[in-house]
Amino acid sequence: MITKDNFKNLLLHLNFTEERGVFAKHFPDGDFYLKADFNKNELIFPEEKGLKVNQRQTCNFSQNENFVVFECVHRLLE
Repeated sequence: MITKDNFKNLLLHLNFTEERGVFAKHFPDGDFYLKADFNKNELIFPEEKGLKVNQRQTCNFSQNENFVVFECVHRLLE
């Protein structure tokens, strides 16, 4: 199960880079980033590039399912 405690390790395994508590991965084909901000407990999707977030409650660290959604979006973008 993905939790806040092991989410950083997963992101590093998926080749995200970390700078001051923000983990980011660039996707050059679409020229956008996926980000996880541990300072704000926020999951950041590339909405400026057309990805639509229907429910804001999936953009925070409050539920473990949100980490799964983030990882699934990562797989789709890969």
